[in-house]
Amino acid sequence: MTITSPHFLLVEPIAKTPFPPLGLLKISAMLKKEHKDCSVFAQVGNSIPPGLYRPEKIYFTSLFTWDLDSVVKSIRFYQDAFPRAEIHVGGVAASVLPNYIKKSTGIDPHIGLLDEAEECPPDYSLTFGRKLNASITFTSRGCPRNCKFCSVKIHEPTFNVCNDWERNLNLKFSRIIFWDNNWLASPNLKTDCEKIKLLGKIVDFNQGLDARFYTEKVAEMLSSINIDPIRFAFDDVGSEKAMINAIRLAKKYSNREIRVYVLYNFEDTPEDFYYRIDLLNKEGVLSFPMEYRKSTHSKTKFPGPHWNSSILRALKLSLLFYYRKGMITESRKSFYSIYGKSSKEFIDKLYSIYEYDKKRQNNGR
Repeated sequence: MTITSPHFLLVEPIAKTPFPPLGLLKISAMLKKEHKDCSVFAQVGNSIPPGLYRPEKIYFTSLFTWDLDSVVKSIRFYQDAFPRAEIHVGGVAASVLPNYIKKSTGIDPHIGLLDEAEECPPDYSLTFGRKLNASITFTSRGCPRNCKFCSVKIHEPTFNVCNDWERNLNLKFSRIIFWDNNWLASPNLKTDCEKIKLLGKIVDFNQGLDARFYTEKVAEMLSSINIDPIRFAFDDVGSEKAMINAIRLAKKYSNREIRVYVLYNFEDTPEDFYYRIDLLNKEGVLSFPMEYRKSTHSKTKFPGPHWNSSILRALKLSLLFYYRKGMITESRKSFYSIYGKSSKEFIDKLYSIYEYDKKRQNNGR
């Protein structure tokens, strides 16, 4: 068979988010720009897409470091299937642990963003098996903060704005999802709001807003755009004052649902975590607990200095009830029934959940 146009393959080794890999969508657009008659194939997992013959290049993405063994397995699969193909590996996980990729596959991964691809809008014709109903873009890259638990500085070391982010949009979609690490730190905030207002779309700053920058002026400015939901992050108790102020300002200027990411298993204690989710529940907003995990290729979980495996397991199980019951009630009855009225009750309840689950598993054997 004679191949008249180059073939390229884009691989997402494992899919764990509702969104397609934005980097690969941009790489697809880059390849189609550079090679007018090329064929670009998208694949989740390890399989040969129908119609793919001898790809010139294969691009792999990566997201969570603890899934890197699956990434390595996928790379080896395609190395065996297409030994002559030029292979490129990138993404967050590969940027954080490049030596692991090199040692396991012999390939030096690309660290950080691929500038040539960043200049291209996403190729929304590729979905990687998702039902996409929103555009994805960034108004800024990087973050001016230096939080010890965060790996943003590795993948996006400098904070800079994207003046033409709207070129990444598909205007047929009614929603825009922004993946900014810290939008409120942007000097373009007012200009961005004006653009969003003109577009008339529902917007979601999916990574959360920095409550420390959420002033009355900012809250009033954001009230002019259709932001839904409003997301914040409550990473440590030291930002309590800023967090409560942001929630109350958000309620003053908007009637949108407020969701708050709550980091745990880092340098906090279970008592500290309970204090924060209890505080948020009192304010009538929904907590989204986010477990800190070390940057390692192992799927093994490593409890923080003040946590243990039993409590971490129980907390995960408790969330099944937390979201199912609808936690925001005036009496706070649902919250108390799951997490208790004090940090001591909270820890006691978690151990009870753990013991119950352990007994259930043993009985099922």
